[in-house]
Amino acid sequence: MRKRLVAGTAATMGITAALVLGTAAAASAHVEATATDTAADSYTTLTFSVPHGCDGSPTTALTFHVPRSVIDVTPTVNPNWTITKATEPYTSKQSASDDEDPADAGTRVTSVTYTATTPLAADERDTFQLSLSLPDGKPGTIVAFPVTQTCVTGSTEWDQVQKAGQDEPEHPAPAVTLTAAIPGADDDDDHAQEHASDAATGSASGTEASGTETSGTGSAGGDTDLVARGLGIAGLVVGAVGVVSAAAMARRRPR
Repeated sequence: MRKRLVAGTAATMGITAALVLGTAAAASAHVEATATDTAADSYTTLTFSVPHGCDGSPTTALTFHVPRSVIDVTPTVNPNWTITKATEPYTSKQSASDDEDPADAGTRVTSVTYTATTPLAADERDTFQLSLSLPDGKPGTIVAFPVTQTCVTGSTEWDQVQKAGQDEPEHPAPAVTLTAAIPGADDDDDHAQEHASDAATGSASGTEASGTETSGTGSAGGDTDLVARGLGIAGLVVGAVGVVSAAAMARRRPR
């Protein structure tokens, strides 16, 4: 009786484990995106993970579609892929950065395509990064980045946006859920850019950079001299005390 119970329990555990592993495998089979920052109206780097091919077929290209609310996009180089970008002019309904007029801003990137120099095997994964500016929006707003995965045989459109309270679709689009904007983030970005610009200008001018460095070194040198003098005086005092103590001990010794 005990053996049957153990066997039955083992079988049940095996079935449960298989179901769990199967569910996990299915969940991890999507093209997913992770962000370094999700705050509205902030710069972030999205990393897209592609863990498989198209029903066993190697991947030859991946096209990341950029939503209309996203203006600035810079793809990161991947040595195994070539990069092409599609663009379009700004429209009156699109917003540019604070210092640009949408009518004069030029073009925006609508999609970025990575084409493999050698097809990515179906059982291997790779990652792709896009640096971009997230749009302004309320916390909880979903910004989706549909992906077209092209393979040697067939293709897959990862373009289904999951809605709140609904089950995950069969081919979900990678997405970022916005969090609250950080007050003053734009000012910090501007200050960082100004600092970088000033540093570059100082390096190029040479004379100003050298003067600044000399001033800093002089201050540090002055502090060092004061410390050295203090240590020297302390050493003299300790030496004098030692001599006096030695003389006193010599006098006390019996003759």
